[in-house]
Amino acid sequence: MAKKNMNELKRRALLAKQRMKMGYWEQMMKDRDKLMSEATTFEAQKFVSDYQREKLNREYSITVSKSASRDEQLYEKVCTILDSEELVTNPIARLIDKTVYDKMDNEAKQLYILELAAKFRELKERYYKEQMGKSS
Repeated sequence: MAKKNMNELKRRALLAKQRMKMGYWEQMMKDRDKLMSEATTFEAQKFVSDYQREKLNREYSITVSKSASRDEQLYEKVCTILDSEELVTNPIARLIDKTVYDKMDNEAKQLYILELAAKFRELKERYYKEQMGKSS
C-alpha cells in the first residue's frame, strides 16, 4: 500500500514539475492580475479568485480521471480474464497495449511489463474482494 502511495506521489510531483516548466503558474498569475485589474468591486475580485480555484480543480480532476479511466479499462480486462472458464497462463500478455508496447525500447518494455504485473496483482486483489462482497 505504501508503494502505491509513493507512486501516486511521484506521479503528482512529475505533473507539478511539468506545469512549472510550461509556465502554467506564471500564466495563471497573469490571467488573475488581468481579471483583477478589470474587476472593480470586492465581489468581482472574489469571483475572479473563485473562478481560478474552479479552473485549477477542473484541470486536476481531468488529469486524475484520465488515470482512473485507464485503471478502470484495465480492471474490466482483468475481470474478463478472471471470469473466463479457461486456464489463462499469460494474463499480462493479454493486458499489454500492443500499440504502445511496440513503440518502446527494451528497457521501457521491461519497466512497462513490471508495472503492468504490479497493477494486475492489485486489480486481481480488488476483483476477489468484490467477489467476496457479492457472495456475502
